[in-house]
Amino acid sequence: MLSIVLLSLVGSVLGSTQHNRAYDSPSYRAPQLGTNRNFVKKNHKRWEYYDGQLEFPYNVASGDPESDSVILWTHPVPTTDDSRPVCLEYQVSKQNNSWSDLVTSDQVWTTTDVDYSYKVEAKDLDPKTTYYYRFVNCADKNNVSPIGRFKTTPTVDDDDIDKLSFAVFSCSNHPYGFFNAYGNAAARDSIDYAVHVGDYIYEYRGDGCEDYYSCYGDGRDIGRVPEPNRELFLLDDYRARYAQYRSDSDLQALHQSHAWQLVWDDHEVADNTWKSGSADSNDTIAGTQYNTSFTERKANAVKAYFEWMPIRTVDTDDSLRIWRSFKFGTLADLYMLDTRQYNRDLTDLYYNTDEVKLLQEEEHRSLMGGRQENWLYHGLKNSSDRGAQWKILGQQIVFANLVSDNVDSWDGYKANRRRVIDTISQNNIDNVIVISGDSHANWVSDITYDDKEGYNTVTGDGSYLVEFAGTAVSSPSSHGYNSTANKPLPKEQYLQVAQTLINATGNEELQWTEGATRGYFELHLTRKEATAIYYGIDDVRVHSTNETVLATFVVEDKANKLKRPVAGGKVNGGWLAQRG
Repeated sequence: MLSIVLLSLVGSVLGSTQHNRAYDSPSYRAPQLGTNRNFVKKNHKRWEYYDGQLEFPYNVASGDPESDSVILWTHPVPTTDDSRPVCLEYQVSKQNNSWSDLVTSDQVWTTTDVDYSYKVEAKDLDPKTTYYYRFVNCADKNNVSPIGRFKTTPTVDDDDIDKLSFAVFSCSNHPYGFFNAYGNAAARDSIDYAVHVGDYIYEYRGDGCEDYYSCYGDGRDIGRVPEPNRELFLLDDYRARYAQYRSDSDLQALHQSHAWQLVWDDHEVADNTWKSGSADSNDTIAGTQYNTSFTERKANAVKAYFEWMPIRTVDTDDSLRIWRSFKFGTLADLYMLDTRQYNRDLTDLYYNTDEVKLLQEEEHRSLMGGRQENWLYHGLKNSSDRGAQWKILGQQIVFANLVSDNVDSWDGYKANRRRVIDTISQNNIDNVIVISGDSHANWVSDITYDDKEGYNTVTGDGSYLVEFAGTAVSSPSSHGYNSTANKPLPKEQYLQVAQTLINATGNEELQWTEGATRGYFELHLTRKEATAIYYGIDDVRVHSTNETVLATFVVEDKANKLKRPVAGGKVNGGWLAQRG
């Protein structure tokens, strides 16, 4: 009887793969980066459907919430060695203890073509509402996934919303430590949404050493050796690395409890990527035993990313577009930018640092590509015109003009940074906040032009926007790391580095930096102010819930600068500027 029921679903099954967004590429108009559904249908003309038990080892996830819809994700695994297609019914309810009254549900199929990834859009939801969801095996209604939770956004014109909060994460390097930050944020449950600005995975073998058996930082001492233990180039390699990361209980907890907004950095593909290559791969030199070009490698990485991440496919003719925006009533607009993969001009590849330094001031250089730049500038103007109070730019690399040799950051694209500030200053756009990751250290800055003209270092007057840049979930500190002993430096050394950076001539915008801890920050928005709370974790080589509130920063409505005294004049780590 069961097989008859399943076979009767053939017609709907072939159509229902259309609703599984894991088959899609970043853009609907770039099918070459996704999985061709016509091939899938042809390959499974005589499907026999899996009717056994399913496990959910990667739990559940939600993302890209809107006022009436959300993306739901899971990754079922058959309990037997079976390659037949799998059918799941997703169910959404306003209650987590009863599934008799569903808001929306549908049966959707997944196959080995996308490694059984399952990603659907749940529609017809109410705005700013908390929902619960789960996935049910079509062949056995008692075989269900864990229950997840998400919150939809307000409608675009909602004037009543008066508070909003995010937790901001970046740089989760599996072999360097446990993902305590994710678990802590999930347990505290003090936010509406989770934002990840990139380096969700790392493509390295161990810690990148050529000789694995002489490597340090490869995760052996804490049982977190990368899988597969080689640098990633092939599609199955990227898939396996995501599977390892998504097996982490802390990461699962935060995905299960909150909807995410995500964007990639470089390591989702390769180190220091730009539009034509990376630090160790390009299209003229294969560089690996797999003889894989950078274009092929990037396509593999992008496909795996969109299979495993709960994000939407973009309806655009840009084949690699991941940049998009979210509106939270009239309280805030969130822009998720791609400063790494889309159309970035040449960056620092380690052997060309001096060459890139000579290009820093070139007017034509773009970190985002012209099309994304224009989209952002028009978006900021439209946000201001429609009365969105806060404009949040979620992106990867440190935006502030700092005295350093890091031309892989915005400092390598000075004209592009000027164009962003020009858009804000010339159009009188208030309340812009940049949130950043990538650097593996904490940085908080007022932002003005590079020449600092008109900027008052004491009061902050002359600042046009503020940057909150967070440290890593687990990646080692950019302020220094003892790779031989595979542990951080003594805290006093990190304090000295932070003090030196704060006091360096040219770093007048920088108000606080800290590099000793791993962690994240929360951003809380109200009609009166934006508040960033930084959390630090001393030792991620140990799985624990210990963390410290390092500092709290406030930006008042329309001030466009950090409130003085910065951090109330007190921090529990790093070095705070004392100017005036």
